[in-house]
Amino acid sequence: MTAANPQPPRRRKLLCALGAFAAALTFFAGSAYAGDSYQWIQIAESGVEARAITQDSNCPKASIDGRPAEMAVRARPDAAFPILVCSLPLARNAKEVVVDGRPLDPPPPRVDKILLIGDTGCRLKSIIAQDCNSIKAWPFRLAADMAAEMAPDLVLHLGDLLYRETACPAIRKGCVGSPFGDNWAAWKADFFDPGEALLQSASWIFARGNHENCLRAQEGWSRFFAPGRYEPGQCREFEPPYSVDLGGVTLVVMDLMESEERAIDEKRVNIYREQFEGLSAIKGPLWIASHKPIYGSAAVLLGISQGDNKTLAAAAHGVMPENAQAILSGHLHTFEVVSYIDNFPAQIISGHGGDYLDPFPPKKFDGVVINDVTVEVGRSAPPVFGFALLERGEGAWTVTGYDAHARPLISCRLRARKLDCE
Repeated sequence: MTAANPQPPRRRKLLCALGAFAAALTFFAGSAYAGDSYQWIQIAESGVEARAITQDSNCPKASIDGRPAEMAVRARPDAAFPILVCSLPLARNAKEVVVDGRPLDPPPPRVDKILLIGDTGCRLKSIIAQDCNSIKAWPFRLAADMAAEMAPDLVLHLGDLLYRETACPAIRKGCVGSPFGDNWAAWKADFFDPGEALLQSASWIFARGNHENCLRAQEGWSRFFAPGRYEPGQCREFEPPYSVDLGGVTLVVMDLMESEERAIDEKRVNIYREQFEGLSAIKGPLWIASHKPIYGSAAVLLGISQGDNKTLAAAAHGVMPENAQAILSGHLHTFEVVSYIDNFPAQIISGHGGDYLDPFPPKKFDGVVINDVTVEVGRSAPPVFGFALLERGEGAWTVTGYDAHARPLISCRLRARKLDCE
């Protein structure tokens, strides 16, 4: 084999100069794009939308199935959010959507693979502080990148996106410099930067968490992810339910985040009961997405379950429709699946996306009574970060909990309201 001739010195210098020039062009081309820029597709109250964030003064260019389309301003910049938020309605049969030069995947008519993730933010509240600068202590970016590789048809975020409420304590080096509060810097650090790959990998649905209520991160929630219109200076205490056709299954997204867990809140019982009663108009298999679970368990102490929701249990009592097969939730910081001897929808919880984990989830809690409902099959994963996947099969769905490295933790088959776990 003949060795390659070395380049003459003058030619090597020319190649180096050309390389440096190309790198400079790449840098300056990128610098026009270096401002904050994010794009995603979201299923909301009025249907499917493309949404975008930009630091430009105008909404980005867009096209639908090769035809130019004009995005409208959703929220204008202010001091706390110096970015423009734009939106564009899409027909459900749209196939190719491009926003700011980036292709996005609209939801298919039949959704066969649903990624579940919740409680993804990094907790900063007074002296309770995670090491937000450590991917080991807060591996949401890792989990989001691995989840994107699984190519879901739809991502369902089960609420609680922003946890950075107060400054990192001076004694904590692991979160030094972290932004905090309901502002763009904190939202970018807690969700948009680490979740970018997953955000662009599939269409999204967002269930509102209690961290997105009117006293916490409502401004960012309302600008970016609220299913209805953004109204400056306004916050909905309750957002109305809306339904999404997944192809053979209807998913109803419900805002139940203000429900009191430890005691029955009669005022809210009446509000939620009316919403549960309204589900009877939906025909065929029905799933409910809500941040707070009804009959979940964060721990079982002396045979007594902890973590149920007494307000939601009272609201759903006697009015949960027979075709409601599953409730998809976060809030408890674990992966958990539960089905019941009583005629009640199965509960699937995927709240292990980033915030501090529940330390003692019950590994197996068959037979435990939760608020007068008896568990038939109850399984929780070990306290590790991750996400979950629902995959459609013949006559059943497989639900699998994963850790942040996409290693499976628990896998079960869901048939109607019943779970069969390996």
